[in-house]
Amino acid sequence: MQDFGLEGGGQKVLPTAIFLIGYCVGPLVWSPLSETVGRRPVLFWTFTVFVLGTLGCAVAPNWTALLIFRLICGTMAAAPQTVSGGVYADMFSDMKSRGRAMALYMSASSFGPIIGPIISGCSVKYGWRWTFRIDLIICGLTWTALLFLSVDTADQYRTETFAPVLLKKHAKKLRKETGCNRYFAPQELKSDAAFTLAQTITRPLTMLIFEPIILFTAIYVSLAWSMVFFYFQAYPIIFEVGIGAASSCLFALYYDMLFQKAKKLGKRWASGPEYHRLPLSCTAGPLLAISMFWLAWSAKSSIHWIVPVLSGLIFGLAYQTTFISLLTYVTDAYKIYSASALASSVIMRSIAGALFPLAADPLYSKLGVSWATSILGFASIACIPIPFALLYYGPSIRKGSPFCQRLLEEDMNKQSSGTRTPAEA
Repeated sequence: MQDFGLEGGGQKVLPTAIFLIGYCVGPLVWSPLSETVGRRPVLFWTFTVFVLGTLGCAVAPNWTALLIFRLICGTMAAAPQTVSGGVYADMFSDMKSRGRAMALYMSASSFGPIIGPIISGCSVKYGWRWTFRIDLIICGLTWTALLFLSVDTADQYRTETFAPVLLKKHAKKLRKETGCNRYFAPQELKSDAAFTLAQTITRPLTMLIFEPIILFTAIYVSLAWSMVFFYFQAYPIIFEVGIGAASSCLFALYYDMLFQKAKKLGKRWASGPEYHRLPLSCTAGPLLAISMFWLAWSAKSSIHWIVPVLSGLIFGLAYQTTFISLLTYVTDAYKIYSASALASSVIMRSIAGALFPLAADPLYSKLGVSWATSILGFASIACIPIPFALLYYGPSIRKGSPFCQRLLEEDMNKQSSGTRTPAEA
């Protein structure tokens, strides 16, 4: 702001808020598009534009240009947040493998928001543009590796995972090799392309409104995500939050081992997907509330600073465990439609993340640290019943879900198709 000659505290949150607005817009396009053209082209080309957008931020000539490039980066960065869940659903039909893979993925990705501010704080002494230059170096190296690992001139779909696109590719190949036009994939048999496109684009919002599982898990995840931004605002000592977030993966893997053992022994409680994922968030919910109240009433000059800082350990474990538990449960329930399902969550939590920085300053100035933070603690308590309710009502909700029933019908059709080729089926 000083470099561009700007004044007024209201604009200082815009680079972050604009980025998160892009997070709201992106899922409406990328998740349904990945369920139409495939995961690979969406992930590769959005990352390509993200790298270019980061370059634009590094060389931005004015404030307006910086905000425009931040919007582009946010829109592109939303792709892996929504599409990655679909990739794991494509790759791992076994819930055990899928859950462990997603736990590792989400734990690793949690270090982005943790390490990012540290890099920014260290680089800012050389000028604010170095924050984006370092980001550009990291992204450029990653993009180069991705280019060589994913591109195959012989078959550009080698790294595609989405089954309908693979079927379409296979059917096209069979038509070319045999000269027979009897091979068609299900995607090619859809007659009303305009209706299908409109239905696909509106799918994330439709699922958010009409699918209770997605709505309530999105509410809980949005609250936890907003608290991450609260911690960034509340105190700069965030290393402990990273330790807690990393340990959540071990927590999730340990519970998965207990579940698999109970399943082998034929325990009744281990027969459904709800108990495979949700007990983790049932435990994490109270811990999330405890960490908020811990910080709220220990952040005083009369108490040693290590006491409020240690609340970050509990918070990091709780919020990341909530993410792993609820988002993996959503992926299990909606499988190939999980990209749209996760997009609903990303949209809601991005809106919350964009609005929270605007509300944080007036909230703390009027209520003070203790009561302002306690409000988040009370909100956490209000969300605690959500995973417990899904444990009880989840099976009946899935039975009433048109998406879940469609998946069930597709699974039954696959079983009845026998040995027929994918294209013929």
